[in-house]
Amino acid sequence: MKKLITMLLRHWVKTPVKISLTILAVALGSGILILSFSASAIIEDEITSLMNKDGLVLQVANGEWGDDGQIDQERPTQWDTTIREKLITDSSSITYASMILNMPVPYITVNGKSYQARNALGTDKSYLKVFGLEIVAGVEMTDEDFDSGLKKVWLSEESANILFGSAEAAIGKQVTPPASGMGRRESEATITHYSVAGVYENPTEVARRAYAIADIIFPMTAMMPSNNNRGMSMLNFLAGNLVVKSDSTSVDKVSAEINQVVENNFGEDIKVTVWEGNSRGVSTYMDELRQTVSIFSISVRILGIVLLLTSSLGIFSIMVVEALGRRREIAIERALGASRLQVIMEFWQWSVMLSLIGAVIGILLSVLLSSTVLGTMSPLLTELTGSLDINTGVKPLSVFSGVSLALLCGGILGVLPSFSAVKGDIADILREA
Repeated sequence: MKKLITMLLRHWVKTPVKISLTILAVALGSGILILSFSASAIIEDEITSLMNKDGLVLQVANGEWGDDGQIDQERPTQWDTTIREKLITDSSSITYASMILNMPVPYITVNGKSYQARNALGTDKSYLKVFGLEIVAGVEMTDEDFDSGLKKVWLSEESANILFGSAEAAIGKQVTPPASGMGRRESEATITHYSVAGVYENPTEVARRAYAIADIIFPMTAMMPSNNNRGMSMLNFLAGNLVVKSDSTSVDKVSAEINQVVENNFGEDIKVTVWEGNSRGVSTYMDELRQTVSIFSISVRILGIVLLLTSSLGIFSIMVVEALGRRREIAIERALGASRLQVIMEFWQWSVMLSLIGAVIGILLSVLLSSTVLGTMSPLLTELTGSLDINTGVKPLSVFSGVSLALLCGGILGVLPSFSAVKGDIADILREA
Protein backbone atom coordinates (compact mmCIF):
# COMPACT_ATOMS: atom_id res chain seq x y z
CA MET A 1 0.00 0.00 0.00
CA LYS A 2 2.88 2.37 0.87
CA LYS A 3 4.38 1.78 -2.54
CA LEU A 4 1.07 2.46 -4.26
CA ILE A 5 0.60 5.71 -2.36
CA THR A 6 4.17 6.71 -3.25
CA MET A 7 3.45 5.96 -6.92
CA LEU A 8 0.28 8.02 -6.78
CA LEU A 9 2.04 11.00 -5.22
CA ARG A 10 4.94 10.73 -7.66
CA HIS A 11 2.64 10.68 -10.67
CA TRP A 12 0.50 13.45 -9.22
CA VAL A 13 3.54 15.70 -8.81
CA LYS A 14 4.87 14.72 -12.22
CA THR A 15 1.66 14.90 -14.25
CA PRO A 16 -1.08 16.38 -12.02
CA VAL A 17 -3.36 17.36 -14.90
CA LYS A 18 -3.30 13.90 -16.48
CA ILE A 19 -3.93 12.08 -13.19
CA SER A 20 -6.69 14.51 -12.22
CA LEU A 21 -8.41 14.26 -15.59
CA THR A 22 -8.18 10.46 -15.52
CA ILE A 23 -9.73 10.25 -12.05
CA LEU A 24 -12.39 12.79 -13.05
CA ALA A 25 -13.21 10.80 -16.20
CA VAL A 26 -13.59 7.60 -14.17
CA ALA A 27 -15.71 9.53 -11.65
CA LEU A 28 -18.03 10.81 -14.39
CA GLY A 29 -18.23 7.37 -16.00
CA SER A 30 -18.98 5.72 -12.65
CA GLY A 31 -21.53 8.37 -11.71
CA ILE A 32 -23.34 8.09 -15.04
CA LEU A 33 -23.31 4.29 -14.78
CA ILE A 34 -24.79 4.42 -11.28
CA LEU A 35 -27.48 6.84 -12.43
CA SER A 36 -28.30 4.75 -15.51
CA PHE A 37 -28.53 1.57 -13.44
CA SER A 38 -30.72 3.39 -10.91
CA ALA A 39 -32.99 4.73 -13.67
CA SER A 40 -33.51 1.27 -15.15
CA ALA A 41 -34.09 -0.19 -11.68
CA ILE A 42 -36.70 2.46 -10.88
CA ILE A 43 -38.53 1.83 -14.15
CA GLU A 44 -38.47 -1.93 -13.63
CA ASP A 45 -39.52 -1.70 -9.98
CA GLU A 46 -42.42 0.68 -10.58
CA ILE A 47 -43.77 -0.65 -13.87
CA THR A 48 -43.06 -4.37 -13.50
CA SER A 49 -44.29 -4.47 -9.91
CA LEU A 50 -47.44 -2.64 -11.01
CA MET A 51 -48.06 -5.10 -13.86
CA ASN A 52 -47.54 -8.07 -11.57
CA LYS A 53 -49.14 -6.54 -8.49
CA ASP A 54 -50.88 -9.29 -6.54
CA GLY A 55 -50.72 -11.58 -9.58
CA LEU A 56 -52.54 -11.66 -12.90
CA VAL A 57 -55.85 -10.40 -14.24
CA LEU A 58 -57.13 -12.67 -17.01
CA GLN A 59 -60.19 -12.81 -19.21
CA VAL A 60 -62.09 -16.10 -19.55
CA ALA A 61 -64.64 -16.90 -22.25
CA ASN A 62 -66.74 -19.85 -23.29
CA GLY A 63 -65.79 -19.83 -26.94
CA GLU A 64 -62.91 -19.71 -29.42
CA TRP A 65 -61.13 -17.03 -31.39
CA GLY A 66 -62.79 -16.25 -34.69
CA ASP A 67 -61.18 -15.12 -37.93
CA ASP A 68 -62.04 -11.51 -37.09
CA GLY A 69 -60.00 -11.59 -33.91
CA GLN A 70 -63.09 -11.72 -31.70
CA ILE A 71 -64.34 -14.53 -29.48
CA ASP A 72 -67.06 -16.65 -31.08
CA GLN A 73 -69.24 -17.18 -28.01
CA GLU A 74 -71.08 -20.40 -27.33
CA ARG A 75 -74.81 -19.72 -27.11
CA PRO A 76 -76.27 -21.03 -24.91
CA THR A 77 -73.29 -20.97 -22.58
CA GLN A 78 -71.84 -24.39 -21.76
CA TRP A 79 -71.59 -23.50 -18.07
CA ASP A 80 -73.82 -21.53 -15.69
CA THR A 81 -73.40 -18.76 -13.12
CA THR A 82 -71.88 -21.15 -10.56
CA ILE A 83 -68.67 -20.94 -12.60
CA ARG A 84 -67.64 -17.97 -10.43
CA GLU A 85 -67.66 -19.90 -7.17
CA LYS A 86 -66.21 -23.02 -8.80
CA LEU A 87 -63.17 -21.14 -10.08
CA ILE A 88 -62.44 -19.71 -6.64
CA THR A 89 -63.06 -22.82 -4.55
CA ASP A 90 -61.55 -25.41 -6.90
CA SER A 91 -58.52 -23.42 -8.05
CA SER A 92 -55.40 -22.94 -5.96
CA SER A 93 -54.50 -19.50 -7.33
CA ILE A 94 -57.71 -17.65 -8.31
CA THR A 95 -58.83 -15.22 -5.61
CA TYR A 96 -61.69 -13.36 -7.34
CA ALA A 97 -63.92 -14.04 -10.34
CA SER A 98 -66.53 -11.75 -11.84
CA MET A 99 -69.02 -12.20 -14.68
CA ILE A 100 -68.99 -9.39 -17.21
CA LEU A 101 -71.27 -8.31 -20.03
CA ASN A 102 -70.43 -5.61 -22.55
CA MET A 103 -73.44 -3.35 -22.22
CA PRO A 104 -75.02 -1.55 -25.20
CA VAL A 105 -74.42 1.86 -23.62
CA PRO A 106 -72.70 4.19 -26.11
CA TYR A 107 -73.74 7.24 -24.09
CA ILE A 108 -75.52 8.27 -20.91
CA THR A 109 -77.71 11.26 -20.20
CA VAL A 110 -77.42 13.45 -17.11
CA ASN A 111 -79.80 16.40 -16.57
CA GLY A 112 -80.77 16.34 -20.24
CA LYS A 113 -77.16 16.39 -21.46
CA SER A 114 -75.61 13.36 -23.17
CA TYR A 115 -72.08 12.14 -22.52
CA GLN A 116 -70.18 9.49 -24.44
CA ALA A 117 -69.55 6.41 -22.32
CA ARG A 118 -65.97 5.27 -22.83
CA ASN A 119 -66.58 1.81 -21.43
CA ALA A 120 -69.66 0.47 -19.65
CA LEU A 121 -70.04 -3.05 -18.32
CA GLY A 122 -72.65 -5.17 -16.68
CA THR A 123 -71.03 -7.14 -13.88
CA ASP A 124 -71.32 -8.27 -10.26
CA LYS A 125 -69.95 -7.17 -6.90
CA SER A 126 -66.54 -8.83 -7.41
CA TYR A 127 -65.56 -6.70 -10.41
CA LEU A 128 -63.88 -3.96 -8.39
CA LYS A 129 -62.11 -6.52 -6.20
CA VAL A 130 -60.58 -8.14 -9.27
CA PHE A 131 -58.82 -4.88 -10.07
CA GLY A 132 -58.23 -3.84 -6.47
CA LEU A 133 -60.35 -0.68 -6.72
CA GLU A 134 -61.79 0.83 -3.56
CA ILE A 135 -65.06 2.72 -3.12
CA VAL A 136 -64.32 6.42 -2.45
CA ALA A 137 -67.94 7.52 -2.04
CA GLY A 138 -71.23 5.72 -1.54
CA VAL A 139 -71.49 1.97 -1.06
CA GLU A 140 -70.32 -1.19 -2.79
CA MET A 141 -72.51 -3.36 -4.96
CA THR A 142 -74.21 -6.09 -2.93
CA ASP A 143 -75.67 -9.51 -3.68
CA GLU A 144 -79.13 -7.96 -3.32
CA ASP A 145 -78.34 -5.35 -5.98
CA PHE A 146 -77.29 -8.13 -8.32
CA ASP A 147 -79.96 -10.71 -7.51
CA SER A 148 -82.79 -8.18 -7.69
CA GLY A 149 -81.47 -6.37 -10.74
CA LEU A 150 -81.79 -3.01 -9.00
CA LYS A 151 -81.47 0.05 -11.20
CA LYS A 152 -78.19 1.28 -9.76
CA VAL A 153 -74.93 2.36 -11.30
CA TRP A 154 -71.36 2.80 -10.07
CA LEU A 155 -69.00 5.36 -11.61
CA SER A 156 -65.25 5.81 -11.67
CA GLU A 157 -64.04 8.89 -9.82
CA GLU A 158 -63.04 10.48 -13.13
CA SER A 159 -66.53 9.95 -14.55
CA ALA A 160 -68.16 11.29 -11.39
CA ASN A 161 -66.03 14.44 -11.57
CA ILE A 162 -66.98 15.00 -15.21
CA LEU A 163 -70.69 14.35 -14.74
CA PHE A 164 -71.35 15.82 -11.30
CA GLY A 165 -68.27 17.75 -10.20
CA SER A 166 -67.12 15.37 -7.47
CA ALA A 167 -67.50 11.83 -6.17
CA GLU A 168 -69.62 12.92 -3.21
CA ALA A 169 -71.92 15.02 -5.37
CA ALA A 170 -72.64 12.05 -7.63
CA ILE A 171 -74.20 9.86 -4.94
CA GLY A 172 -77.95 9.58 -5.34
CA LYS A 173 -78.01 11.37 -8.67
CA GLN A 174 -79.62 9.80 -11.71
CA VAL A 175 -78.08 8.78 -15.02
CA THR A 176 -80.03 7.55 -18.03
CA PRO A 177 -78.60 5.06 -20.51
CA PRO A 178 -80.24 4.61 -23.91
CA ALA A 179 -83.67 2.97 -23.90
CA SER A 180 -83.14 -0.65 -23.02
CA GLY A 181 -85.15 -3.67 -23.96
CA MET A 182 -82.97 -6.71 -23.40
CA GLY A 183 -85.15 -9.73 -23.86
CA ARG A 184 -88.04 -7.62 -25.17
CA ARG A 185 -89.28 -6.49 -28.54
CA GLU A 186 -87.84 -3.18 -29.72
CA SER A 187 -91.25 -1.55 -29.32
CA GLU A 188 -91.24 -2.45 -25.66
CA ALA A 189 -87.88 -0.79 -24.94
CA THR A 190 -88.22 1.73 -22.14
CA ILE A 191 -86.20 4.60 -20.78
CA THR A 192 -85.01 3.75 -17.30
CA HIS A 193 -83.21 5.96 -14.79
CA TYR A 194 -80.37 4.54 -12.74
CA SER A 195 -79.34 5.90 -9.37
CA VAL A 196 -75.63 6.40 -8.63
CA ALA A 197 -74.95 4.17 -5.63
CA GLY A 198 -71.18 4.45 -5.45
CA VAL A 199 -68.00 5.90 -6.90
CA TYR A 200 -64.76 3.91 -7.11
CA GLU A 201 -61.20 5.12 -7.39
CA ASN A 202 -59.60 5.62 -10.77
CA PRO A 203 -57.44 2.74 -11.99
CA THR A 204 -53.84 3.40 -12.96
CA GLU A 205 -53.27 4.36 -16.58
CA VAL A 206 -51.42 1.07 -17.16
CA ALA A 207 -54.32 -1.00 -15.82
CA ARG A 208 -56.97 1.03 -17.65
CA ARG A 209 -55.26 0.67 -21.01
CA ALA A 210 -54.37 -2.98 -20.53
CA TYR A 211 -57.72 -4.23 -19.26
CA ALA A 212 -60.15 -1.55 -20.50
CA ILE A 213 -61.48 -1.16 -16.97
CA ALA A 214 -65.01 0.22 -17.12
CA ASP A 215 -65.84 3.80 -16.18
CA ILE A 216 -69.47 2.80 -15.58
CA ILE A 217 -70.69 -0.49 -14.15
CA PHE A 218 -74.23 -1.82 -13.65
CA PRO A 219 -75.45 -5.03 -12.07
CA MET A 220 -75.60 -7.14 -15.23
CA THR A 221 -79.10 -8.19 -14.16
CA ALA A 222 -80.33 -4.57 -14.21
CA MET A 223 -81.21 -4.68 -17.91
CA MET A 224 -82.77 -8.12 -17.80
CA PRO A 225 -86.45 -8.97 -17.33
CA SER A 226 -87.68 -8.66 -13.77
CA ASN A 227 -89.31 -12.10 -13.93
CA ASN A 228 -87.00 -14.29 -11.81
CA ASN A 229 -87.22 -17.45 -13.91
CA ARG A 230 -86.79 -15.65 -17.18
CA GLY A 231 -84.03 -13.45 -15.75
CA MET A 232 -82.06 -16.42 -14.36
CA SER A 233 -82.40 -18.26 -17.64
CA MET A 234 -81.02 -15.27 -19.52
CA LEU A 235 -78.25 -14.80 -16.92
CA ASN A 236 -77.09 -18.38 -17.43
CA PHE A 237 -77.34 -17.78 -21.17
CA LEU A 238 -75.00 -14.76 -20.89
CA ALA A 239 -72.57 -16.13 -18.28
CA GLY A 240 -69.89 -16.94 -20.82
CA ASN A 241 -67.49 -14.07 -20.03
CA LEU A 242 -65.55 -13.61 -16.82
CA VAL A 243 -62.57 -11.70 -15.53
CA VAL A 244 -60.50 -13.39 -12.82
CA LYS A 245 -57.74 -12.38 -10.44
CA SER A 246 -54.98 -14.89 -9.70
CA ASP A 247 -52.06 -14.61 -7.31
CA SER A 248 -49.97 -16.58 -9.79
CA THR A 249 -47.69 -14.84 -12.32
CA SER A 250 -47.94 -17.56 -14.98
CA VAL A 251 -50.68 -17.24 -17.59
CA ASP A 252 -50.17 -20.85 -18.68
CA LYS A 253 -50.53 -22.16 -15.13
CA VAL A 254 -53.75 -20.23 -14.45
CA SER A 255 -55.16 -21.22 -17.85
CA ALA A 256 -54.52 -24.89 -17.09
CA GLU A 257 -56.24 -24.53 -13.70
CA ILE A 258 -59.30 -22.89 -15.27
CA ASN A 259 -59.60 -25.59 -17.91
CA GLN A 260 -59.33 -28.27 -15.23
CA VAL A 261 -62.04 -26.66 -13.08
CA VAL A 262 -64.38 -26.36 -16.06
CA GLU A 263 -63.79 -29.96 -17.09
CA ASN A 264 -64.33 -31.27 -13.55
CA ASN A 265 -67.58 -29.36 -13.03
CA PHE A 266 -69.17 -29.00 -16.44
CA GLY A 267 -67.77 -31.84 -18.52
CA GLU A 268 -65.25 -32.32 -21.30
CA ASP A 269 -65.14 -30.72 -24.75
CA ILE A 270 -66.13 -27.33 -23.41
CA LYS A 271 -64.55 -24.47 -25.29
CA VAL A 272 -62.49 -22.34 -22.89
CA THR A 273 -60.30 -19.42 -23.95
CA VAL A 274 -58.11 -17.55 -21.47
CA TRP A 275 -56.11 -14.43 -22.32
CA GLU A 276 -54.49 -11.36 -20.86
CA GLY A 277 -56.21 -8.26 -22.14
CA ASN A 278 -59.70 -6.82 -22.12
CA SER A 279 -63.13 -8.32 -22.55
CA ARG A 280 -63.31 -7.40 -26.23
CA GLY A 281 -60.10 -9.16 -27.25
CA VAL A 282 -56.40 -9.63 -26.68
CA SER A 283 -54.53 -6.48 -25.73
CA THR A 284 -50.88 -6.22 -26.70
CA TYR A 285 -50.41 -3.29 -24.36
CA MET A 286 -48.96 -5.33 -21.50
CA ASP A 287 -46.53 -7.22 -23.72
CA GLU A 288 -45.50 -4.03 -25.47
CA LEU A 289 -44.99 -2.31 -22.11
CA ARG A 290 -42.88 -5.21 -20.82
CA GLN A 291 -40.77 -5.13 -23.98
CA THR A 292 -40.38 -1.36 -23.75
CA VAL A 293 -39.24 -1.56 -20.13
CA SER A 294 -36.81 -4.37 -20.99
CA ILE A 295 -35.37 -2.53 -24.01
CA PHE A 296 -35.07 0.70 -22.04
CA SER A 297 -33.28 -1.01 -19.16
CA ILE A 298 -30.84 -2.85 -21.42
CA SER A 299 -30.13 0.22 -23.56
CA VAL A 300 -29.52 2.51 -20.59
CA ARG A 301 -27.21 0.02 -18.92
CA ILE A 302 -25.23 -0.63 -22.10
CA LEU A 303 -24.85 3.13 -22.60
CA GLY A 304 -23.57 3.51 -19.04
CA ILE A 305 -21.07 0.67 -19.45
CA VAL A 306 -19.79 2.11 -22.77
CA LEU A 307 -19.28 5.50 -21.14
CA LEU A 308 -17.45 3.88 -18.25
CA LEU A 309 -15.18 1.93 -20.61
CA THR A 310 -14.41 5.11 -22.54
CA SER A 311 -13.58 7.02 -19.37
CA SER A 312 -11.36 4.16 -18.14
CA LEU A 313 -9.10 4.42 -21.19
CA GLY A 314 -7.21 7.13 -19.31
CA ILE A 315 -6.04 4.48 -16.86
CA PHE A 316 -4.82 2.37 -19.77
CA SER A 317 -2.85 5.36 -21.06
CA ILE A 318 -1.24 5.94 -17.66
CA MET A 319 -0.30 2.29 -17.34
CA VAL A 320 1.28 2.28 -20.82
CA VAL A 321 3.49 5.21 -19.79
CA GLU A 322 4.21 3.44 -16.50
CA ALA A 323 5.26 0.25 -18.28
CA LEU A 324 7.59 2.08 -20.65
CA GLY A 325 9.08 4.35 -17.99
CA ARG A 326 9.76 1.61 -15.47
CA ARG A 327 11.29 -1.04 -17.71
CA ARG A 328 14.68 -0.83 -15.96
CA GLU A 329 13.11 -0.71 -12.48
CA ILE A 330 10.90 -3.70 -13.30
CA ALA A 331 13.95 -5.61 -14.66
CA ILE A 332 15.84 -4.93 -11.42
CA GLU A 333 12.87 -6.12 -9.34
CA ARG A 334 12.75 -9.31 -11.36
CA ALA A 335 16.51 -9.76 -10.98
CA LEU A 336 16.10 -9.47 -7.21
CA GLY A 337 13.50 -12.24 -7.20
CA ALA A 338 10.16 -10.63 -8.06
CA SER A 339 8.01 -12.87 -10.23
CA ARG A 340 6.15 -11.75 -13.33
CA LEU A 341 2.87 -12.22 -11.41
CA GLN A 342 4.05 -9.87 -8.65
CA VAL A 343 4.87 -7.17 -11.19
CA ILE A 344 1.52 -7.66 -12.90
CA MET A 345 -0.24 -7.43 -9.53
CA GLU A 346 1.48 -4.09 -8.88
CA PHE A 347 0.03 -2.69 -12.08
CA TRP A 348 -3.36 -4.14 -11.21
CA GLN A 349 -3.32 -2.65 -7.71
CA TRP A 350 -2.23 0.72 -9.07
CA SER A 351 -5.00 0.80 -11.68
CA VAL A 352 -7.59 -0.41 -9.17
CA MET A 353 -6.57 2.37 -6.78
CA LEU A 354 -7.14 4.99 -9.47
CA SER A 355 -10.48 3.37 -10.35
CA LEU A 356 -11.54 3.24 -6.71
CA ILE A 357 -10.76 6.92 -6.17
CA GLY A 358 -12.75 7.78 -9.28
CA ALA A 359 -15.62 5.48 -8.28
CA VAL A 360 -15.91 7.05 -4.81
CA ILE A 361 -16.10 10.50 -6.38
CA GLY A 362 -18.61 9.05 -8.87
CA ILE A 363 -20.85 7.91 -6.00
CA LEU A 364 -20.86 11.43 -4.58
CA LEU A 365 -21.67 12.88 -8.00
CA SER A 366 -24.53 10.42 -8.57
CA VAL A 367 -26.06 11.24 -5.18
CA LEU A 368 -25.77 14.98 -5.82
CA LEU A 369 -27.29 14.70 -9.31
CA SER A 370 -29.95 12.08 -8.51
CA SER A 371 -32.74 14.55 -7.74
CA THR A 372 -32.04 16.45 -10.97
CA VAL A 373 -31.54 13.47 -13.28
CA LEU A 374 -33.74 10.75 -11.79
CA GLY A 375 -36.37 13.17 -10.54
CA THR A 376 -37.36 13.92 -14.15
CA MET A 377 -38.95 10.45 -14.32
CA SER A 378 -41.44 11.19 -11.53
CA PRO A 379 -44.17 12.83 -13.69
CA LEU A 380 -44.10 9.94 -16.18
CA LEU A 381 -44.16 7.26 -13.48
CA THR A 382 -46.89 9.09 -11.57
CA GLU A 383 -49.02 9.22 -14.73
CA LEU A 384 -48.54 5.51 -15.40
CA THR A 385 -48.76 4.13 -11.89
CA GLY A 386 -50.98 6.68 -10.18
CA SER A 387 -48.61 6.72 -7.21
CA LEU A 388 -47.31 9.98 -5.79
CA ASP A 389 -44.81 8.27 -3.51
CA ILE A 390 -42.11 7.18 -5.96
CA ASN A 391 -38.53 6.84 -4.75
CA THR A 392 -36.27 8.23 -7.47
CA GLY A 393 -33.11 8.15 -5.41
CA VAL A 394 -29.91 6.24 -6.17
CA LYS A 395 -30.37 2.51 -5.61
CA PRO A 396 -27.82 0.74 -3.33
CA LEU A 397 -27.56 -2.19 -5.74
CA SER A 398 -26.79 0.24 -8.55
CA VAL A 399 -24.00 1.78 -6.48
CA PHE A 400 -22.52 -1.65 -5.83
CA SER A 401 -22.82 -2.60 -9.52
CA GLY A 402 -21.35 0.71 -10.67
CA VAL A 403 -18.34 0.52 -8.34
CA SER A 404 -17.75 -3.15 -9.18
CA LEU A 405 -17.79 -2.48 -12.93
CA ALA A 406 -15.54 0.58 -12.51
CA LEU A 407 -12.97 -1.52 -10.64
CA LEU A 408 -13.31 -4.33 -13.19
CA CYS A 409 -12.89 -2.05 -16.22
CA GLY A 410 -10.06 -0.08 -14.67
CA GLY A 411 -8.33 -3.22 -13.42
CA ILE A 412 -8.48 -4.97 -16.80
CA LEU A 413 -7.42 -1.94 -18.85
CA GLY A 414 -4.72 -1.06 -16.36
CA VAL A 415 -3.18 -4.49 -16.20
CA LEU A 416 -2.90 -5.02 -19.98
CA PRO A 417 0.31 -2.94 -20.42
CA SER A 418 2.01 -4.93 -17.64
CA PHE A 419 2.18 -8.02 -19.83
CA SER A 420 4.55 -6.29 -22.23
CA ALA A 421 6.53 -4.84 -19.29
CA VAL A 422 7.46 -8.30 -17.97
CA LYS A 423 8.42 -9.72 -21.36
CA GLY A 424 12.00 -10.12 -22.53
CA ASP A 425 15.28 -11.17 -20.98
CA ILE A 426 16.27 -9.27 -17.83
CA ALA A 427 19.89 -8.85 -18.91
CA ASP A 428 18.89 -7.51 -22.34
CA ILE A 429 16.52 -5.00 -20.76
CA LEU A 430 19.22 -3.77 -18.34
CA ARG A 431 21.75 -3.38 -21.16
CA GLU A 432 19.25 -1.45 -23.27
CA ALA A 433 18.39 0.77 -20.35
